[in-house]
Amino acid sequence: MPNSGPKKRKIVYLTNKNSELVGKCDRALREIFARYDADKDGALNDQELDNFAKGCNGTDTGFSVDEKDQIKENFQHNDAGDLTLNGFLQLYSLQTMSEPSETWKDLKAHGYDSYLELNTEEQAESAQD
Repeated sequence: MPNSGPKKRKIVYLTNKNSELVGKCDRALREIFARYDADKDGALNDQELDNFAKGCNGTDTGFSVDEKDQIKENFQHNDAGDLTLNGFLQLYSLQTMSEPSETWKDLKAHGYDSYLELNTEEQAESAQD
């Protein structure tokens, strides 16, 4: 008799044993980055970074000037000083190693569930904002 109960799902990890972002997490972060890269130049400028911070924190304020300077100093950026996709992933790799709960909070704020699947209703709402 086939099992008609709910399908058991695997626990989702953000990183592997080497502290590298795993596939589903990497894909989710790339999708989130693309949402905020409004000019589609492959980097987040100051305004796009502020919009990202607002999306993570649900506030009307973005990063402080000091926070933006620290991001630019510590993570890969382009010649204009804008945070590249690789820099964004570096930032999340570091955050996930030290505070995985913060990464989960950010992912959930952008519509991802505990299995790193996007809730399309929440995505549609955030796109309208």
